[in-house]
Amino acid sequence: MQLKGYESSVTLEPDRYEFANPAGDEWDNNWLVIKGDVSAPDAEWQFAVPCLTTFEAKRISAWLRGVANGDVPVSVSGDAGVVPSLEFTEPNLAFSVGSYQDGSISVRVHFALESRPVGQSSDGRDQFWVEIAVTAADIDSSANQWDKALLAFPDR
Repeated sequence: MQLKGYESSVTLEPDRYEFANPAGDEWDNNWLVIKGDVSAPDAEWQFAVPCLTTFEAKRISAWLRGVANGDVPVSVSGDAGVVPSLEFTEPNLAFSVGSYQDGSISVRVHFALESRPVGQSSDGRDQFWVEIAVTAADIDSSANQWDKALLAFPDR
């Protein structure tokens, strides 16, 4: 899936199960290694991190479609920065909405721990994020791309 704006882009894709052979545990069986390629004005980096389960990964496309429909509220800022509206067990990835404005939607992809760029200051935040201005059609396309990529990784 790719979210691409004028100055920034984020590409995320499920790469493989963390553990090739199921061990009989619902959580361990379903961890996915997510590959990311990020380009922002102040940083470019790649990562491959086991940070989502198959069942958590499915929530991303539903969230994206909610954003495209205007159903996800703009995220509020707190003492630690922006509070993501979509978070997971592992905090490596999260998502939030920055704004809805003039046919453009500002989506933030948050990165923490191993998915954050090496040496990147978080300015006192737990997470570093990249903000991408896209259209609702772009977001729907990204949701479809994500769903298609997940077909290779059913719950085990």
